[in-house]
Amino acid sequence: MLVRVSEEKSKAPESGSITDHPGWFGAGYGGGIMAIHANWPAYPCAPGDGHGLFDLAQFPVGTRFEPIDDIDRCVLFVAYDYDPKKPGRPEKPWSKYAYQIAIWHEDLIALSKQGLIEGVTPISEREWRLRQRVEAGWQWGKKLHGQEKDGTISARDWPSLPELPNENDFWGETDPYNYPAFEHRGVDSPMTVTAAGWATVTEQLATSFEMPDALPAVRTNLDSGHYDTALREVGVEVEEALRAIIGSDDGYGQGLVDKFIKHLDDELFAYNTTLKIYRLRLRTYFKFTRNLYAHKKKPLERALALAQATHALQLLDDIKNAAADRQEE
Repeated sequence: MLVRVSEEKSKAPESGSITDHPGWFGAGYGGGIMAIHANWPAYPCAPGDGHGLFDLAQFPVGTRFEPIDDIDRCVLFVAYDYDPKKPGRPEKPWSKYAYQIAIWHEDLIALSKQGLIEGVTPISEREWRLRQRVEAGWQWGKKLHGQEKDGTISARDWPSLPELPNENDFWGETDPYNYPAFEHRGVDSPMTVTAAGWATVTEQLATSFEMPDALPAVRTNLDSGHYDTALREVGVEVEEALRAIIGSDDGYGQGLVDKFIKHLDDELFAYNTTLKIYRLRLRTYFKFTRNLYAHKKKPLERALALAQATHALQLLDDIKNAAADRQEE
């Protein structure tokens, strides 16, 4: 599957400061990553530490992820088939109402090699760049046409391609096949989380579960096997925390998410990347977890209940930390 190289790469900020770039993460993010040169509807968490798998697990089992952009060794996907009532890829994959998610190349390759995701094949940088050229309309003997700063169109030679991997490239810990192609057994394919991936993320979240002393009702319901009730209680706590930081008693669900993100932007001056990461986590939580248990009883196993409770409590901690940051200012 070929991935479009975005023609919507964001322009340099008018202020001239890289910190005003929409893809700016902040100095030291992810061990030195500072920015993605694109104004995306979603951005990735820092690479490594299983973040990629946890991010994908925000969506239900069976969700498909189709790549729509690839910049700075990071891929932007649109999610679909998460709702049986609305199957298929969205007509407008870039819409703010669609669900997008971004994952770093290194996380995609690592998860694929571990068998935790399907639909990703490691390829060399040379093959990756060749595929991008085909996507851009490249043909032998044809030059690359691009727009100059003055608006004129000029023809230029295509950049030289990297060399093919050789036996020396395989020594040490570096693998030259560290770029993703989106195919399964040679056929273009969306990416999915495998059964092994779901088992891994559920176990890791469940075993890291820690119940706060401030939520005795949640503990009681978990201990008595009332798992859906426990998750409803956590959902109430998440909404109350959002209302507290906004300073309002009104709002719920996705509307409350929008108010919280606007508050972060207006009052806490959070980076655009931070806003987009929070927005995705909250949107997926409310749609796929909170709403699932808020209005009806739904039986589930203890491991899944603990995993979903852990996810919600981590989100709750992040919300409260945002409130603490505000108080310190």
